[in-house]
Amino acid sequence: MLGVRSLIRRQAAAAALCATGLALAAAPAGAIPWDAAGAIPPSATPAPVRPDPLCRQSYADDRPRGGPAIRFGIGPRLAGASGTANATPTVPENARKADAALRQLRGRRFFAVRLNRLFMAGGDRGIARFKRLADRYARLGLEVELQVRYHPRPADDGDIHKWLAFVRKVVRTFGPNRRVTGLQITNEVNLTVSPNTSDGAYKDAVRALVSGVIAAKRESLRRGYRWQRIGFNYAWRFGDVSDARFWDAVGRLGGAKLRRATDWVGIDLYPGTYVPALAQIAHPGDAFLEGLAQMRECYMPKAGFGRATPMRIEETGFPTGPGRSEALQARVVRDFVRTAVAYRGTYGISDFRFFGLRDNNSAGPSFQSYFGLLRDDYTRKPAFAVYRRLVARYGARAPGAHAHAHVRARGAG
Repeated sequence: MLGVRSLIRRQAAAAALCATGLALAAAPAGAIPWDAAGAIPPSATPAPVRPDPLCRQSYADDRPRGGPAIRFGIGPRLAGASGTANATPTVPENARKADAALRQLRGRRFFAVRLNRLFMAGGDRGIARFKRLADRYARLGLEVELQVRYHPRPADDGDIHKWLAFVRKVVRTFGPNRRVTGLQITNEVNLTVSPNTSDGAYKDAVRALVSGVIAAKRESLRRGYRWQRIGFNYAWRFGDVSDARFWDAVGRLGGAKLRRATDWVGIDLYPGTYVPALAQIAHPGDAFLEGLAQMRECYMPKAGFGRATPMRIEETGFPTGPGRSEALQARVVRDFVRTAVAYRGTYGISDFRFFGLRDNNSAGPSFQSYFGLLRDDYTRKPAFAVYRRLVARYGARAPGAHAHAHVRARGAG
C-alpha cells in the first residue's frame, strides 16, 4: 500500500542520523540503546541482545508485516491533566455537535469510543452516569470501551475488597449492552506521580490491576457476557528501572491466572508530548515504532504475555497549543496511524484509539488542554480530516448485526 511504502522510504532516509542515536546510552555489543528520537530506521537497527532485564535497547529492527485490519476509535470525553486535578477550566461540551463529529469519523467502518475516568470514587452515581453515556453511544452504532479506574476515595485507598466489588458491579451493569465490548481495568499503574490521570499513585495499585482483571473476567464469564473483552494498559517509557519493575511485579503477582483472564494489553504512547519531548523527535513515526516494538518484544514478555495476546494502542495523540501548530498535529497523526497499520502484523496490533475528540480549552496556557481533533467550539483542526480518511482507508469493517454474539471468550482460571 502507498502509506507503507512511503513510510519505509522515509525510514531509510533517516539512516544518516544513526550517529546521534548511537550516542544515547550504553547497550550490549551488537545492539543499540533505545532510540527515543526515532532517528535510526529499522533497516539500520541491529537485533537486540538478550538478556535485557531493563529493556534499555532498541527493538525496532523488524520488517513491517500486514495482518487483520485495525479497529479504530477515539476518546470523546475531555482529557485529564497530569497532577492531582485539572488546573485549567474546561469549556462546556455540546453533545449534539460531538455526536455529529463521531458519526463522521466512523463512516462505514468499525469505530469505538473509549470512555475515560470511571472512578471507583464515583461509586454508584458514577456507574449510572457512564451507563447513560454508553447507551447514548450505542444508539449511534459505536462500540464502547470503558476505562475502569481504581482511583479510590482517601478512606478506601488500598481497600482491594471494595475495589473488586466495584469492578464486578461494572461488569454486571454494562454486560447486557452488547456494544460495550471493552473493559480496561485500572489505568497506567506504572505511573506513580499523577493521581488525576493514573492509578499508580494509590496503594497496592499493581494488586488492584491483577485482581481486578481476574475478577472482571470471572464475573463476565459467569454472567455469559461473551462480547466483553478485558484488559489493562501501560504508560510507555517513564523510567527504565520503574517500568521494568512494574512488568516484573505484574508477572509475579498475576502469573498464569492473569494471562488467561487478559484478552488484550494496551499501550499509552505519546512521543513528542511526554517522553520523549517534541524537541527530541527526529521522526514521529519511528519514535512511535520504538514504543510498539519495545512493548511487544521486551515489556510484555517479562509478565509472560506472548504473541497470542493482542496489543491495543489505547491512547495516543499529539496536542496543538502553544508552540505546536495544527499542521504539525495533522502530520503526526498520519505518521502514527501509518506506522501502526504497517506493523500491525509484526506486533499483533488490533486496535488504535486516538486521544481525543475535542480540546478542553482552546485558549488554555498548557498543551494538555489541546489534545482534540476539534477545537473547543467544535470547529475542525486539519487532523480531523486526516484521521477520518485514514479510518476509511485502513479501518476494519463495521461488525454485522450478530457479530457481538460470536466473540471468543477466554477462561479466567
